Amino acid sequence: MNTTYSLLPKTSEAFEQLAWSEIEPYYQELAATSLSAETLSPWLTQWSDLNALVDETLMRFEIATTRNIADQEIVQRQQHFLDAIYTQIQPQEQQLQQQLLDSGLEPAGFAVPLRIMHAEGAIFSEANLPLLNQERQLNVEYNQIIGSQMVTWEGEEVSTAALFPMLGEPSRERREQAWRTVSERRLVDRERLNTLWTSLVKLRQQIAQQAGYKNYREYSWQKLHRFDYTPEDCEAFHATIEQIIVPAASRIWEKRRQRLGIETLRPWDEKINPQQQKAPRRITDIDALLHQCHTVFNLVDPQLGSYFATMIKEQIFDLDDRPNKAPGGYNLALEVKRKPFIFGRALTVDDSLDLIFHEAGHAFHVLELLPIQYMHQRKEAFLPIEFAEVASTSMEYIGAMHLQQAGICTETEALQMRIQHLENTLLHLFPMIAQGDAFQHWVYTHPEQASDPVQCNQKWAELTQRFHPDIDWSGLDSELESDWQRILHFFGVPFYYIEYAFAGIGALQVWRNYLQDPQAAIQQYRHGLSLGTTRTLPELFEAAGARFTWDANMVQSLVDLIMHTIEELEAKAATV
Repeated sequence: MNTTYSLLPKTSEAFEQLAWSEIEPYYQELAATSLSAETLSPWLTQWSDLNALVDETLMRFEIATTRNIADQEIVQRQQHFLDAIYTQIQPQEQQLQQQLLDSGLEPAGFAVPLRIMHAEGAIFSEANLPLLNQERQLNVEYNQIIGSQMVTWEGEEVSTAALFPMLGEPSRERREQAWRTVSERRLVDRERLNTLWTSLVKLRQQIAQQAGYKNYREYSWQKLHRFDYTPEDCEAFHATIEQIIVPAASRIWEKRRQRLGIETLRPWDEKINPQQQKAPRRITDIDALLHQCHTVFNLVDPQLGSYFATMIKEQIFDLDDRPNKAPGGYNLALEVKRKPFIFGRALTVDDSLDLIFHEAGHAFHVLELLPIQYMHQRKEAFLPIEFAEVASTSMEYIGAMHLQQAGICTETEALQMRIQHLENTLLHLFPMIAQGDAFQHWVYTHPEQASDPVQCNQKWAELTQRFHPDIDWSGLDSELESDWQRILHFFGVPFYYIEYAFAGIGALQVWRNYLQDPQAAIQQYRHGLSLGTTRTLPELFEAAGARFTWDANMVQSLVDLIMHTIEELEAKAATV
C-alpha cells in the first residue's frame, strides 16, 4: 500500500521538459495505490499537484500562442506537448477518476467533482484523443487568421481591433468608414474561415458519435457539465429574451435613433453613445489606468483592492494592442503559481468596464479559491461557467459606480459610461447571447446543413432579424451573412455562450443587492466565489445572494431595474 509518492517538479516549466517515460511513473504510483480512508488524502494531494502541473502547462501554451500568434516555435512546442504527452495523460487521468469512483469513497466537498468525473467518464473515448488535439489546432488556426487581420487607417497599418473604438466616434461618416474598413478585411478571409468551419463541424460530429452520442449538442451537455438545465430550458430562455428584452431594447434603439437624428440605425450606429460629444477617450497609459482600477476595487472592498494591487505588482496583465496578438479577452488560472493572468486589448476608457473589471472578477474568483486544497474543487474546467461569469459580470455593474471617485473619468463621462453599459445589457448582451446560442443549437442538431457555410449564413441572417430587428442591414447582405465568423466562441469554445446570459441574470441580482447593502452584497459575492465546486450551480448562486432562475417575472424585474436606473442617471446627467 503506497502512500509515499515521488517528488513532482516544482514548476510547470520544469514539467514541460520531461519525456513521457519520466511522467508515466507518477501516474503508475497513483494507480497502484489501494484507496482507503487512510490513503485517500495523500493520494488526492499527489494527484491534485500533478493535475496542477498539467493544467498550468496547457494554460501557459494558451497564453503564449495568443500573445504572439506568429511565434511558430511556441506552436511547435504546444503541438509536441499535446501529441507526445497530453494524449498519454488523458487516459491516465480517466483511469484515476474511475479509480476514485470505484472506491466508493467521497471526500468532503467532492459530491460535484464526483458527478463531473462520472460525466467525463461517459464521454471519454480513447479514439477521440487525436481528434481533440486536431480540434485544438484548428482553434489555433482561427486565432492566427483573425489575429493577423491588418488594415490601413489614415496612412498607418493597424489591427482590425484597433478600429473598434472608432465605432464610438460622433462623426457618422468616420464610424461608417471604420466599420466598412474592418468588414472588407474580414471578407477577405471569408473562404478560409468557411473551410475551417466545415472541418470543425464535421470533426465535432465525429467526436460526438465516437463517444456514443447522437450529436454534438448531447455530447457538449456532458462535456460542459450542464446538470442543472436542459437544451429545452435554453430555448425557453431564448423565447423569454425575445418576448421581454427585445421589446425593451427596441424602445432604447428608437430613443437612440431620434437622438442621432437619422432615418434608420445602421450597423455602424450600434456602438455610438448619442450622449457623448466626443469619441471614447483612448488609453495612453495602461499602468496608470490599472492603478485607478485598483482604487475602484479598494472602494468596493479592501480585500478585492488588495488582490488587484498584488496583480499589478506581479504584472499579470497583457492589455496593449499590437500586431500578431490574438483576438478576445480572458483570465486564465495558473494553478502551480496560484495566480491569474489577464489578456485583452484595453483601447479606450470604456474598456475598463467590459475588459478590466470583467476579467478582474474572474481573477478574484481564482484568488478566493486559494485556500481550497484539491485541484478538482477549484480548477477552471470544473467550475460552473454560468457562475464563473457571475464573478466577472458583477464587477462590471458594481465597479461602474466608482469610476469618477477613482479618477478614471469625469462625472459626466462616468454617467455616460454607466448609461451606455446598462443600455448595452439590453441592446447587446442578452439579445446577442440568445442569437449566438440559438445559432449553435441549430448547428449541432443539423450538422449536415451546418457544414455548408451558405446555410449558416442564412440561419444567422434569420436570427439577426429575430433578436436585433432594429438594425438596418440593407445593401450589406455579405457582411450580415458572414457576421457570425467574428465570434470566436463558435470556433474555439462551442456552446460556451448562453452562460453569459445566465450569469447576467445572476450579476444583476448581485448588483441589486449592492445597491441596497454594499457590504453585505460583497460578503455574499466573495463567499460564493470561495466555494469552488463544493456546491451545485443553484447553490452557488444562492450563496452569492442570487437565484438561478430566468423566469419571466425575474427577467422583467431586472429589466425594470435597468430602465429605472437609466432614467435616474439621465436625469442626473442633464444637470451636470
